[in-house]
Amino acid sequence: MKQNSPFSLHLLGVVSLCAIAPAETALAAPPAGCATVHASSEEDTPKGLIYHDLSVSAPNGTTSLHVKKLVFAGRASSAQATQDLAQAASLLLVSAMTGLHNAACTQWLTEQGKQVVAGLQSGAAYDLTWNNATIDHGAAHVNVATARYQMQGAAGPHTSSASLSMSGLSFHNVANQQLLPSAAQATFSLPTAEIPALISAVGGRSTAAPAVHATISNFEASEGTVRLQGHGQATLTGDVAATSASGHLEITNLEELIEKARTARQMKLAAGLVLGRLVSHRSGEQNTWDTTWTGGVLTVNGFPLPIK
Repeated sequence: MKQNSPFSLHLLGVVSLCAIAPAETALAAPPAGCATVHASSEEDTPKGLIYHDLSVSAPNGTTSLHVKKLVFAGRASSAQATQDLAQAASLLLVSAMTGLHNAACTQWLTEQGKQVVAGLQSGAAYDLTWNNATIDHGAAHVNVATARYQMQGAAGPHTSSASLSMSGLSFHNVANQQLLPSAAQATFSLPTAEIPALISAVGGRSTAAPAVHATISNFEASEGTVRLQGHGQATLTGDVAATSASGHLEITNLEELIEKARTARQMKLAAGLVLGRLVSHRSGEQNTWDTTWTGGVLTVNGFPLPIK
């Protein structure tokens, strides 16, 4: 799994119709060659659409998601559209966490994005919660106790607001897993019309879709006593190498993060953090910076850091 795979994902929708689906139902949604989706059961409840033991498997046979319980609250134009949005959101969770893109998913995800836009423009809001999720990507494994994604069209006449939070993150056979957070959350807004392009870029062709412009009002990630917090702007493409960002960043307990980098034998990262400490503004246990990220280079207060 890529060390700097984005924790970004973007999709949603739900509610309508009947009862409980037959056990081990193969759900009709992603096209052949994109992904295979199964669930042990499905319920339509006052809380929304609920999947039990939901699994999403990529055609490569080495990437998959298993979720003990997915609750998807919102509105879609039909029962099938509701299912499609729930499955597309789960597929995007896999793509965002692993950096896996599949061109066979591109058009289908674009159509789901158009449904989301139509819903947001009509006043709909979407809320997904994945409980006890496991992502496998080759030999790498990621466990997520809870992941929640919310979106509504209330940030402005042409923008939508969203939030993503993850807790209980743990990693196995992931590069530099000692440096990855156990919890993370972000609140952001983006142009509503750009949502289909972002969804398509995350899960489909990573470089074919146009750039999407997000305003991040708050971002937090933590591991132990190390806490990262910031806000700013980002241009997203679904491809980490083509993503750029700028804003304000602060780290609590930077010394421990430097030691973690040294323990992981990430000496360039450790050296970069030491240089960053020298040019930062210090207040108590917090180091603060004005930062930019472009072309894979992190610049802090005007100084490029050798973090690769």
